[in-house]
Amino acid sequence: MRRTLPHGHKRACARLLASLVLLLGGASCSGGSRPEAHEPAAEARAGVQWQPWDPASFERARQGDRIILINVAAGWCHWCHVMDDKTYGDPEIARLLRERFLTIRVDADARPDVAERYLDWGWPATALLTPDARPIMELRGFQKPASFKALLLELVAAQDAGSLDGRRDPPEPAPADGDLEALRVRVAAQLDHYYDDEQAGWGGPKKYPLAPAVEHALLVSHINNGTDVGARARGRATASLAAESQLIDPVFGGIYQYSINDVWTRPHYEKLGSLQATTLESYALAYAATGDARWRDAAHAIRGYILRFLHDRETARFFASQDADLTRPDHTVVPGDEYYAKPEDERLALGIPRVDTASYTNVSALMIRALCRLYSSVPPPAGDDARGDARATARDEDALRIAVAAYDELRSRRAASGGYAHDDGAPAQLLYLDDQAAIGRAQLELYRVTGAPQYLDDARAVADFALAELQDEARGGFFAHTADPEAVGVFRERRRPLRSNGELARFLIDLHRMLDHERDDLPYETAARRALKAVSAPKVVKSWGRMVGEYLLALEALRYTPVELTVVGGRDDPRALALRQAALGLYEPRALITQSEPGARYPDRGQPAVYLCTDTACSQPITDPARLQGAARDFIASLE
Repeated sequence: MRRTLPHGHKRACARLLASLVLLLGGASCSGGSRPEAHEPAAEARAGVQWQPWDPASFERARQGDRIILINVAAGWCHWCHVMDDKTYGDPEIARLLRERFLTIRVDADARPDVAERYLDWGWPATALLTPDARPIMELRGFQKPASFKALLLELVAAQDAGSLDGRRDPPEPAPADGDLEALRVRVAAQLDHYYDDEQAGWGGPKKYPLAPAVEHALLVSHINNGTDVGARARGRATASLAAESQLIDPVFGGIYQYSINDVWTRPHYEKLGSLQATTLESYALAYAATGDARWRDAAHAIRGYILRFLHDRETARFFASQDADLTRPDHTVVPGDEYYAKPEDERLALGIPRVDTASYTNVSALMIRALCRLYSSVPPPAGDDARGDARATARDEDALRIAVAAYDELRSRRAASGGYAHDDGAPAQLLYLDDQAAIGRAQLELYRVTGAPQYLDDARAVADFALAELQDEARGGFFAHTADPEAVGVFRERRRPLRSNGELARFLIDLHRMLDHERDDLPYETAARRALKAVSAPKVVKSWGRMVGEYLLALEALRYTPVELTVVGGRDDPRALALRQAALGLYEPRALITQSEPGARYPDRGQPAVYLCTDTACSQPITDPARLQGAARDFIASLE
C-alpha cells in the first residue's frame, strides 16, 4: 500500500516546491494558498499523544504492535498548525491514533537528517510505517480530517487482516559514467533548464530565492567576462536578484520564504534563518562583483532584520525562524498578508509573530559566513580613486564582530571528535553532515577575512572528523549523520544527500588548496571528488531539479586553477592588515586568501608583502596595497 509519486518525479516536484497534492493531501508549507484564520482546538489536540523520536518510542511500537505515524513539522509552518487544529484536533482521529498508533512528532529544523529523508513531502509530512519501522506510505502536506480518518481505518483493517506490509525501496542507482567534467556540463545544463526568462529566477510556479544559482551565474559571468556567455550569466544573476528583492519586507526587512502563482509578488511570509543568511550572502557577493548600490542596500535590509529579530547580542546566538502569521494571546490569528501589509506602528501594536529561538549550528554557521561576506564586500572605487563614497567603501566592522562572537559561542558545541553538535543537546547525540559542511565553510570564511590560524586549524579538525565518521568508505560520499546503533527498520539505512555532499565537497576542496603547501598526500580533495562522483547517478541528480547549485559549484571548483593570495606578515602589523583589506576588496571567486608569517613559506623581506601563486607560477611580491588589485588582475589575466 503506497500512495506516493514515483521516486524520481516526486522528489523533483518537492525540490521545486510544487503545489502537487497527493490523493489525501492538501496544501503544505512548501506551497498552497493562504489558509483561513483559525482558532486552535487545544483540548482535542492534547488527545494526540506525541512521542519523541527515540529508541524507546520505536520499541513501544514494536512491542505493542502499533502502526507508527511520524509527523514532520516546523515551528514556522502554517499548514502544520492548521493540521494540528483541524485534523489532529478532531476527537475521533485523536482517539483512533491513541488506540492503534504510536505517534511521533519531529521538528524538521531540529533533525536535519529526518528533514532530508522526508523533504519530498513538504511540511507537514506524514510517514506511516509498520510496527518494526518499515515504510508503508508517505503523505504530503495538510490532510483533511475525513479522508485522513478513512485512511487510518483502512490501515487498521489491513493490520487486523494480516495484510499490512512495509516496502523495501530499491538500492541507490549506480554513479554516472564518465568524468567529473562531463558531469559538470550535464548539471549546468539541468540548472540552466530551470531559468525563467520571463519572471527571472530558477523554477516554476514557486519563486524561491536560490543563492547557489545566483552565485554560479556570477562565477560564470566573471570567468567569461567580455563574452556573450558572461553577459548572459550576469544578466540572469542581476535580474534574479532584482526579482527576489520583491520578497524583502519593506518595513522590518528580511526576506519572505517564497512567492506563488508564477510571480514574485504573492509571498508566503515565514522568514527562515537559513534563507536570510544565504540571501544576504548572495546580495553581498553581487555588490562585490558589480559595485551596484542596489545590492548593498538589499543586503543591509536583510542584515538589519537578522540583528533585530533573529539575534541575541547578549548570548551571540542566532535564531531559527519567524512565523508567517501572528497568533495573539487570545489564540486568534492575524494572517501574514494582513499583518505584513501594515506599517510598523500598527504591526507593533498587534504584536510580533513568534520567533523560534532555537539556535542550530547549521543556521548559525550560514549567518557567520554571510556576515563575513558582507564585511568583505567592498568594491574598489571606480578608476582606482582611493577617495570615493565613504558609505560605499566602509567595511561593516560590526558584522565581523558579530560573526566572530557567534563562532566563539558555537565552539562550545565541538565534540572531542572534532565534529559539531546541532544544538545544545547531550554530547551523545548524532552529529549531522549539514552542520559540519556549514561550520567548515564558515571557519574558512573567518580565516579568509581575519587570517587568524585558529580558524584554519578548526576547519581541518572538522574535515578530519567528516572523513573519519561520516564518509562512506566503500562507495565514497558522506552520510547525513554519524552511525546510530539504536536505529531501527528503514532508519538503519544512512543516506547520502546530494546537496550536503556538494557543500562538504566545496569545503574540502578549498581546505585542501589552502593546505597543499604542507605536503602532497592531503586526503581532502580526493574525498571531495569521490563524494561528487558517488551521488552522481543521473536519476538522483535529476530528482533534485533546480536545487543542484551547491553541487554544481563544487564541480566548478575542480574545473579552474585557484589563485592563492598569501599575505606575508604579522597579523598585528598595520601594513599587513592594509594588504589583507586590499585583497578582500578584489572580487575573484577563484582566489584563496591565506596568511603566512615572514620566513615560513616566503622570504622575510623586512616588510609585509602579498604573493600571488598558482600551482605553476608566482607573482613578484606586492608591498603597496594601492597596487595589489591591479597587479592581481593582471597576473590572473596572464594565466587565462
